[in-house]
Amino acid sequence: MRTSLNELALMEDFLLGNKDGEESSLMQARLLLQPELQESMYWQQRTYHLVNSYGREQLRKEITQVHQKLFTAAEHLSFRKKILRFFNK
Repeated sequence: MRTSLNELALMEDFLLGNKDGEESSLMQARLLLQPELQESMYWQQRTYHLVNSYGREQLRKEITQVHQKLFTAAEHLSFRKKILRFFNK
């Protein structure tokens, strides 16, 4: 189990660019020599990509909700007018 956690930490450092050139080169060599490490690295990259995509989508939803509230609610009419005046210039 500990070896797995160590490899995970090494992969994360490599993928996130937290290691210097020498350690990065060593990880690239390990990837060439260990096909199972290549597969683990692939799935770790996919995981990062999915988490990043999910986070972006959640942020878009939150921004849309704020936009809807600010530009449709009656209590924000003065704010809405100020913003529209700014863009009409």
